[in-house]
Amino acid sequence: MSGRALLYGATGYTGREVAQRLAGGLELVLAGRDEARVRALALSLDLPWRAFDLVDVGRIAEALSDIDVVLHAAGPFELTAGPMIDACLATRTHYLDLAGEWTVFHDAMALDAAARAAGVMVMPGVGLTIVATDCLLALAKATWPDTERLRLGISRAQVITRGSVASASRLLSPDVLIRRGGELVTVPAASLTHAFDFGNGLRETVALSWADVVTGGFTTGVGDIEVYSELDWGQRASFRASALAMRLTGVGAWRQAAGAFAAAWPSKPSEEARRDARFVMVAEALDPWRRTRRLRMRTLDGYSVSVATAAAAVERVLAGDASPGFETPARVFGPRFILERGGAIIEGPYQPAQGAAA
Repeated sequence: MSGRALLYGATGYTGREVAQRLAGGLELVLAGRDEARVRALALSLDLPWRAFDLVDVGRIAEALSDIDVVLHAAGPFELTAGPMIDACLATRTHYLDLAGEWTVFHDAMALDAAARAAGVMVMPGVGLTIVATDCLLALAKATWPDTERLRLGISRAQVITRGSVASASRLLSPDVLIRRGGELVTVPAASLTHAFDFGNGLRETVALSWADVVTGGFTTGVGDIEVYSELDWGQRASFRASALAMRLTGVGAWRQAAGAFAAAWPSKPSEEARRDARFVMVAEALDPWRRTRRLRMRTLDGYSVSVATAAAAVERVLAGDASPGFETPARVFGPRFILERGGAIIEGPYQPAQGAAA
């Protein structure tokens, strides 16, 4: 393994754990906006450091002049990913990040030609989102090559940080993104529901604008994709009511209120909550006759998985495992990447348990 990696956002909740994971194993530079905090962390890990903000692309490029791969871990990525990617293209530095917002993937995909010309790989989403779901969809397509439609179900999040809540608040919308016939289209929020078996009987889910709607077609070649999240009855009712209200009054006030809610959210989950948390994801692959085949994936909590997969992605890129242009984890690292490094297991094919959705 050769080359130098820079971890931006090293003092954040997930960034700090990635720094600790990578320290001593490769040539790593820590970076972030706050000079005092970055310096303190770097000294504790005996690593070099740099402090700079993400306002001036030229200044960012100066900081990346001797860097081979960036792992960007400072959100909200909807605002911060663009300048960092632009600087990476200018300095011919491979780009990885921990983004989950679908808009980041959409914008990064539009830079595919520029990234190819620069010989740079642009791969957002090397944390739980989208590594786990990207690999699960790729495994489903590899298991059933005749798949024409994919439905992805994601169990309720058991732990979530303030940063994740804040990112979600910025994307509130009365519409939901899905893929139809290879194109991204919108449907009214709360209009698509489906029941998935996450291991304890059928549970009701609602379609949401997850990043896999953008990336799943690129990874699998499947043109019809929907992504659903588990919500209980009260959450589904609130989602429907707020979607209608946003359509009538606009999204500005709702995003502002959600941002205030996010600011009051705990900055990080407790260690006990993380230890006990799990994610379950289900991929349903429909063949040309609409017959449904299913794979189920179980993972550790999202933050432990993100640390493991992000660190592994940096190591893989420094080892030469990179492809110029926009890329997804399953395409470059293989569909089993999450199983090898991310603390996940696959169950299936299986039939769902009988019974009404809760």
